[in-house]
Amino acid sequence: MKFPLLATGTLFLLSALVNADDYDGAIKKFCGGLAITDPTQGASFADPHKVTVTVSKFCSDNPLHHRFMSNLFMLAREPNSEQKVVNAVDVYSVGSNGKPSYLGTAWKGNYALNKKAKLTVDVTKAPNVKLPSQFVFRVWVHNKAGPDCTLMSKVFKVSSGSHTNEDTQQMQNMNQDIDRGCFAVEVVEPKLGAHLKANSVQNVQIARDSMSLIETFNGVTLHKVDLHTHKYEQVQNVWTGRQNATEAFNVKDTLSFPGVANGTGYAYFYKIQSLTSYNELCYFYSHPFYIE
Repeated sequence: MKFPLLATGTLFLLSALVNADDYDGAIKKFCGGLAITDPTQGASFADPHKVTVTVSKFCSDNPLHHRFMSNLFMLAREPNSEQKVVNAVDVYSVGSNGKPSYLGTAWKGNYALNKKAKLTVDVTKAPNVKLPSQFVFRVWVHNKAGPDCTLMSKVFKVSSGSHTNEDTQQMQNMNQDIDRGCFAVEVVEPKLGAHLKANSVQNVQIARDSMSLIETFNGVTLHKVDLHTHKYEQVQNVWTGRQNATEAFNVKDTLSFPGVANGTGYAYFYKIQSLTSYNELCYFYSHPFYIE
């Protein structure tokens, strides 16, 4: 039997949707409830050869519950038929500019995840590690009967172990926003110093690195700065909602508001509100631009 081309395409699309739903269901079944509960936010390690990482499972399979409770409790994973093995820990450094860099795998093995898995990782085993620095772990959990899980830790700090004044000062001066997971998101449009027309439609383009801990975008507002007094104020609310953070997100804004025709003497910028997977509130800002 021959199917019309349209019918064949429809069946293919339905099949793809079913497969996607099946995959999402499998991820929820095999990865739901897993979380990295150690290192904690902003944790500092004096010995780069002994950094602890703990994988645990929370009682609830609600992801929102995981985010809120992960800051309060370390609960044991209940053993079940889905046998899990922690088999790798990757290391990423986060520079002062908020750019994450993959350094390599610092730990490989087969650690059975029964109630919890607590590992000691030597971060210096990952190539090109520079200390002191801020880091993020990516932990691989293998399911013997389902898809593998990848878990991201909170940001932590590791010193060189030299205990010098310079080392201590560098640790103290590290970016606290990065400690909270506010990194790897950039507003790429409008461009730095762009001159935009009043009453025109502007594309606010947001780029997110795949290693960012930002989970949702929740708001975009437009602000202006007086170039003489340096005082700033919000001009208008552009967008409010809850958008899963993908690698690209765009919002349209019409540059029409009271006083827009008298825009000389001001610089403008967009402010992005977002939440991390650990429920930390983060803000990101565009480059300044002008409206004329």
